[in-house]
Amino acid sequence: MPEEHRPEQPELRGLYRHVKISVRTLDIIIVAGIAAMVLLVLWSASGGGYAVRFDARGGSDVPAQSVRYGEAVAEPAPPERNGYSFGGWFADEAYSIPWDFQSNRVEGDTTLYAYWIPD
Repeated sequence: MPEEHRPEQPELRGLYRHVKISVRTLDIIIVAGIAAMVLLVLWSASGGGYAVRFDARGGSDVPAQSVRYGEAVAEPAPPERNGYSFGGWFADEAYSIPWDFQSNRVEGDTTLYAYWIPD
């Protein structure tokens, strides 16, 4: 009976040449990794978003909002404070960056600070 001729297996070279894993197992690992990344993206996109807090600086409470990345904050009703007029919301405690509810977008957790003008 003639001996079966098998072509020689080429030697695997490179970083993974010592890893003993089947192609099927490697395919499963790759598909599972891709599925995990897709689920992570979907989970983060569907999440509640970022917290936008309003520091009324002695004025009436303004409820926080949950806003997704890149979206605008809904402008709340102005807070009230005895002896002061509300002067707007600012993105910093030094009142140097006014918050524009039409054009500013959320890029992370945010605190907006109320500016008060004495009567």
